[in-house]
Amino acid sequence: MTTAPNLLVVGLILLLASAATYGTLRLTYGERPAYVHVRWAPSVDTSTREQLEQVHSLTRPELREGRTWGYYLTDLSRDNIQRLVTSPAAEDTHNLHRTAFRVWGTAPRAPYLSENPAWIAALLEFLTRAFVGLGGLAVVVVAFRTWRARAEPTTGRP
Repeated sequence: MTTAPNLLVVGLILLLASAATYGTLRLTYGERPAYVHVRWAPSVDTSTREQLEQVHSLTRPELREGRTWGYYLTDLSRDNIQRLVTSPAAEDTHNLHRTAFRVWGTAPRAPYLSENPAWIAALLEFLTRAFVGLGGLAVVVVAFRTWRARAEPTTGRP
């Protein structure tokens, strides 16, 4: 069973590599803007709406229906989202968690807002997922082998 510790080490190294590639991605590219909807209160006029769009980093406005607009939210911070969803000017939102103050994981995303090449971001995303998958698989295999070895009955033979 000498391969189990080696496989465990490989799995842990891959998980550390995933953390490093994810960190590099976030430090270099930031987060991708999320597409959200905001239904503005009836009292919000055009100039107020435009001012609120700037305050909350809502870009590329697109009228959806009535008072509902679609935007790419570029400031994904908890504080910005909390200010937006609790504002009396924002009657309703979509793709924003209104109590955890974060973007829903299913929200569509725009490309990164970076001068760096997009292919590098795609490569870093791929490597992060690959390292997590392979590292996690290695750890699960070691855990399964360890569990199975402990569950096997001992026969008492030399």
